[in-house]
Amino acid sequence: MTQDTVRLGSFLAGLFTLLSWELTSPHHAPTAPRLRRWTVNLSFAALNGVVVAVLCAACYELAAAGAAPWRHGPFEQLELPGWIRLPAEVVVLDLVVYALHRGYHAVPALWRFHQVHHSDPDLDVTSASRFHLGEVLVSSTAKFALVLGLGISPVGLVSFELLLLLAAQFQHANVRIGTGLERVLWWTLVPPAMHRIHHHPVREEMDSNFGTLLTLWDRLFGTMRSDCTDEGRFGLPEAERDAVSRLTSLLSMPFRQAPGRDRP
Repeated sequence: MTQDTVRLGSFLAGLFTLLSWELTSPHHAPTAPRLRRWTVNLSFAALNGVVVAVLCAACYELAAAGAAPWRHGPFEQLELPGWIRLPAEVVVLDLVVYALHRGYHAVPALWRFHQVHHSDPDLDVTSASRFHLGEVLVSSTAKFALVLGLGISPVGLVSFELLLLLAAQFQHANVRIGTGLERVLWWTLVPPAMHRIHHHPVREEMDSNFGTLLTLWDRLFGTMRSDCTDEGRFGLPEAERDAVSRLTSLLSMPFRQAPGRDRP
């Protein structure tokens, strides 16, 4: 079974499991027509999946399989036992993704692509697929370079990618979670309630809660926010919500002016 097959199976399993959960126990009523949003978001999933599989599969295989003779990163040099190395690699890669996410909000050129994700007027499991191809390629290139530099093992890379995929689906899902479990998640793994604040249109709230797997990084670097001024609002301010339900408009969005957010 190839890595692409495992990833596709995990994506579909997470998608249908969380969609069922959303329909039976939603956190909030839909704020935008579902069918149109789902069509756009899943179109991004298909487009990104095909392009990344074609352009980046060889790069990841080269890095993960150790075929690159110049790969002498710290994880290879330390020769840690697998039960230590695997979780350590996942934690380090999670920190990398946290830093990348902050960069997408801080660097104007990167925000132009990342705003496509934040333009979703509602939030559910399909929102986890709403990423512009430009952002996907930038992230893939950065992770490829770091896999080489750090000496990430094949198992560590694949494990992190699968966890990242499922965690992104979960934190975007419109699901209601018990108070006790949610309290635990706020101190460990990013819950949907935490990420909903990140998708609020108010800039101070949007620029918080950057974590994907662990809440540790937001606590450690002071970007954690647990309150929201007006829960239930998502997307970008009205001035920026230009044709956010059309795939062609979203693909061209990074190349048009982004009012009020084009700044470092």
